[in-house]
Amino acid sequence: MRIGEQIKNYRKTAGLTQEQVANYLGVSTPAVNKWEKGNTYPDISLLPALARLLKIDMNELFSFHEELTEKEIGQFVNELSEVSLDSFTEAFEMASRKIQEYPHCDLLIYTIATVLNGSLTLSDLNDEERMEYNTAIIEWLERTADSQDERVRNSSVFILATKYVQMEKYEEANALLKKIPDTVIDATIMKTSVLAHQEGTDTAALFLEGKLLQAVINIQSYLYKLIEMEEETGNHDKAEKIAEITDHMISLFGLWNYGNTVPYLLIAGYRKDVEKCIQLIKRLLSESQKPWNMTQSPLYYRYEDTAQGKAFSGLGKNFVRELYSEIENKKEYEFLRGNKELESIFEEHLK
Repeated sequence: MRIGEQIKNYRKTAGLTQEQVANYLGVSTPAVNKWEKGNTYPDISLLPALARLLKIDMNELFSFHEELTEKEIGQFVNELSEVSLDSFTEAFEMASRKIQEYPHCDLLIYTIATVLNGSLTLSDLNDEERMEYNTAIIEWLERTADSQDERVRNSSVFILATKYVQMEKYEEANALLKKIPDTVIDATIMKTSVLAHQEGTDTAALFLEGKLLQAVINIQSYLYKLIEMEEETGNHDKAEKIAEITDHMISLFGLWNYGNTVPYLLIAGYRKDVEKCIQLIKRLLSESQKPWNMTQSPLYYRYEDTAQGKAFSGLGKNFVRELYSEIENKKEYEFLRGNKELESIFEEHLK
């Protein structure tokens, strides 16, 4: 039974301490601690009162409605992705209801959090709404960061750390990153082979395309970061060469064309070259309005009829707003604020 985990999770959700639970039930605090660790179980006569205290029913306490299969989660997430294309708010409400139905299915909660995290970035919500939804996503990830499922736990910790870095909470991010094992075996090829035997070559190839896309996007991020670090350390020639490599890589691997401009904008930004930045931002905004037709690449063509493929094809619609917000809020772009030409460019694209 997972009753110990249930007591711990629901107690925290209710904002109760172990001592408060113990006092309510007339037992010792160490007894509650032992329940939550799974060393002992509460007396059966205490269960109704415990469920009332935690504001749940007996089914939830005993995990009778806890798990979904990976296939069921995949089907739900595909539906969620479709809805998020039209309305992030509707998708969030749909996700919240599902999590309430399966409050301790870690894989479900983690998967929902990652899907909505990506959708939130591309939504047309205002900053206040984004912050509110972002807080909820962080809370979901914090729940799954303690998952018994190592895969879910490590992935949740990594995404949480990324979000903390974005929020400039570096100590919290570092503490999380230390929890991720240094050595992780990549079983992608083996999984692909197994999937091919179980569900067919097309299904296995689609899985591999997704893995490839994620790997390439990761490499793209690494290269951007390397450019920044070379500029910070004064290795300007190295930064320019890495920018050229990144430019070729984006074309070679069929990534969104706006990415060809980003490396050069990073360099111009570090050098505070206003004229060059404005020229590159013009190009960036122009490229961002052209859809990323990822399925035209032979590397990802199987995504054509998927929700992900449809989502990627419409990425540009909210890009302008994101870039504008970044320039307005990030201190490294402070030198561009108040520039009349740049304001005019954004006004035109934000119409």
